[in-house]
Amino acid sequence: MSTSYYRLRPPITHLKLKDTGTHNDLYVWVDYDAAGVLTLPKEATRDLLRAFILDEADSECPLRTYWNGERQESVVIINDPSLPDEATVISMYGELLTVAEVKARDGAKRADGMPTELFGYGG
Repeated sequence: MSTSYYRLRPPITHLKLKDTGTHNDLYVWVDYDAAGVLTLPKEATRDLLRAFILDEADSECPLRTYWNGERQESVVIINDPSLPDEATVISMYGELLTVAEVKARDGAKRADGMPTELFGYGG
């Protein structure tokens, strides 16, 4: 199993998600300027985040992760090393992360040997 992480669709340059308890606030930056905040129902947030993904083939996405069963750890593939660590990416599942957060998943293991790709990440 693998997960692809995609760039933001221009002119969007940054997103930040804040859980307010009852809903999520999505802060949006366009051309590096604050553009506004979307108040989203929690159950719709992941689907709406996918609308911000740049259309690119999986082979062209900047980052991918996969589970190496032999080593029993997560592996990160960096297809675009020029992308800064603070850049925002969105997983194919609508997960909002920074490049640094995805890179930190390299080598992640679970004590029980099960794939982190399926059950979440641990250091």
